[in-house]
Amino acid sequence: MARPVVSRRKAMIPVLIILGGMIGCADSGKPSPPGSATGTTTSSSAPSVGPSTYAKVETTDTVTTAKEPTGDSPQQAAEQKPKREPIYDTQTPGRELIDKAIKQAQRDHKRVLIEWGFNTCIWCVRLHDTFKKDALVQPLIHEEFVLVLVDSTENGELMREYGGKDRQYSFPHLTVLDDHGEVLTNQNTEPLEKGSAHDPKVVAEFLTKWAAPKEDAEEVVAKALERAGADQKRVLLRVGTPYCGWCHVLAQFTQDHASLLSKDYVDIKIDTLRMTNGEVVASRYQPAAEQSLGVPWFVILDESGKTLATSVGPKGNIGYPFQAPEIDHFIGMLRETRQKLTDAELEQLRADLVTYREERESKKGK
Repeated sequence: MARPVVSRRKAMIPVLIILGGMIGCADSGKPSPPGSATGTTTSSSAPSVGPSTYAKVETTDTVTTAKEPTGDSPQQAAEQKPKREPIYDTQTPGRELIDKAIKQAQRDHKRVLIEWGFNTCIWCVRLHDTFKKDALVQPLIHEEFVLVLVDSTENGELMREYGGKDRQYSFPHLTVLDDHGEVLTNQNTEPLEKGSAHDPKVVAEFLTKWAAPKEDAEEVVAKALERAGADQKRVLLRVGTPYCGWCHVLAQFTQDHASLLSKDYVDIKIDTLRMTNGEVVASRYQPAAEQSLGVPWFVILDESGKTLATSVGPKGNIGYPFQAPEIDHFIGMLRETRQKLTDAELEQLRADLVTYREERESKKGK
């Protein structure tokens, strides 16, 4: 299943706002992909540090704040303003959430951005809204970071592990990790504020500073071909963008099945939006007639860069292999180009693709 390619960031922003960030790669005949398109992992608990230690004491439950007194009683304020859904997961352990985010960052060559806070912290909600809704900030978050919210009231020791035991915390507090889980920086968010909100320009400058260095698609392909030649393997080259939900699903599948696929393939992704020379490299391997068929699009190359098979089947680009004919085509690509994968292993890959489809269809039917 594939979706048309939108290569310009500006073209995506209005759609993101209208649909609340749920952008997928499905065409009209394919179900929407999982809600991973936002790049956000909702997190869990935070520290045993309570609100009494915070620099800000504003809460979303009462709306009454230390900075902005309303004159209403907490009960009146709560009755006047409808409650919003919690943004922090208070049940899942924070370490589990962070580990999941690191795995995704490794897959997508991104940084992990931890937003420590708690559900009644109004400044946490305001910053999260800036991350998710601001036209300048939202694309940076979506394209360059895996955002994970960790509840500081349940994960105090974990927060101090990442941020330092002697630090005086105010909330929200930010920690940036590389894709190996190493701490790059911690940030007090008060300098990001302007009046009763966060300054999008200052937030964007912070995010730009700590985004991962851009990869050069030419270098990525060259290294993959060199490795394929040395190890007598093929190259599985996937083309996609950060706004393609099915591209994320395919990336997750190849990551989860790396132990099998790596027997015969060097798996790489060419991101036409984030990578230098991404569109150039994609156009080199993708025939002109196939460039309008959407993403994910993928090709299997030999060590010299010669095309052995592509994701275009009898009915067009299969994208992520979801429906039975698409799965057949994908397994056929592997069968034609494999060197070490066994028939039983190919059938295991097929079975896992079928199981994923059945699970999604079952959830949709409920």
